[in-house]
Amino acid sequence: MKRASGVTRRSFIANAASVGLVLPSILDKGLAVSAPATAVSPLSETEPLRLHRNESSYGLHPGAVDAVRAAATGKPNRYPIEEPNALVEALAKKHGVDKENILLGNGSLELLRLATQAFCSPRRAAVVAEPTYEAVVSYCPLIHARSIKVPLNAEHKHDLPKMLHAASTGAGMIFFCNPSNPAGSFVEKEQVERFVHKIPRGVTLLADEAYYDYVDTDRYESCLRYVKEGLPVVVSHTFSKVYGMAGLRVGYAIGRKDLIKKMTGYRLGNSPNQIATAAALAVLKDDTFVAHVRKQNVEVRDYMYKEIQAMGRTYIPTAANFVMIELGRPAKPIVEALKERHVLVSRLFPSVPTDMRVGLGTMAEMKLFVNIFREVMDAHPA
Repeated sequence: MKRASGVTRRSFIANAASVGLVLPSILDKGLAVSAPATAVSPLSETEPLRLHRNESSYGLHPGAVDAVRAAATGKPNRYPIEEPNALVEALAKKHGVDKENILLGNGSLELLRLATQAFCSPRRAAVVAEPTYEAVVSYCPLIHARSIKVPLNAEHKHDLPKMLHAASTGAGMIFFCNPSNPAGSFVEKEQVERFVHKIPRGVTLLADEAYYDYVDTDRYESCLRYVKEGLPVVVSHTFSKVYGMAGLRVGYAIGRKDLIKKMTGYRLGNSPNQIATAAALAVLKDDTFVAHVRKQNVEVRDYMYKEIQAMGRTYIPTAANFVMIELGRPAKPIVEALKERHVLVSRLFPSVPTDMRVGLGTMAEMKLFVNIFREVMDAHPA
């Protein structure tokens, strides 16, 4: 396998009116941007260092704070009807598509379920990478559908030719997580273009792009262009990551109109809620915070690369807000030892038993992590 060579918690400012969300500091030009923690409180069982769910350590997008406060004191006694419609219109404008190309969800997790229900069946399998984000795999048994797992290639990327071959044997959907979770890798746009145009008839491509906001290279391209070309593609995006809205649960799918209509038929309705929708509308109005978080993520990523190399370990170069480290020994004892020190990292991945995924928090959090990680590794030699 080709690889690159190689405690505290986030600090929160509580505010009851904003439902305990992080309030921003006010910086230049009156722009509100959450500042990364420069110091962290002692870790404990109830306040661990959370590097296991790829959450943002930079808090809620500041544009959403006032919106959340207003929505919470506005009309929460009414069902969310007008607000989601406004969000659909805003997203359609942002991405240059029609409203009928957009479907909102209670986080992108709901959208992955809807797609699995819409495009898979006992006779139509889901083709997935191994390892990958496991939502689709977990949903398949609920509708008596199979999941066909295709191992990542030697570069820790989706093996697109093998996924196409698997899809030709009776699949209804290909699940394509790009950038990849948990690997952090991405497939270059030229390869994706060839792949998309070879998808077998009757198969839908579900492109999960939860981490596309973090990508900082022009070798990557969203699959949104293929939706606009009328190909059988659905793209899922989320407000949970770079926007810091994981606790509010807002995601959306962009797809060909007939595919979105089919997914809508399995939707429960009344999601997302008014407060979450108000926050999502607010964050779309200002990209300053996103640029800030992306910049911090690159700095922390590069710091982690350096420290991992200094420890004599390797990593998979990442296009997301986490990094996969090759430990050179079973990951389970390391993960458990970190947990005993109140540091939470990813679940175990059976197909890569010596790898450990670590979320990228603030620089202060990651410096704390490195110190604890080094001690744990020294205590558990290969």
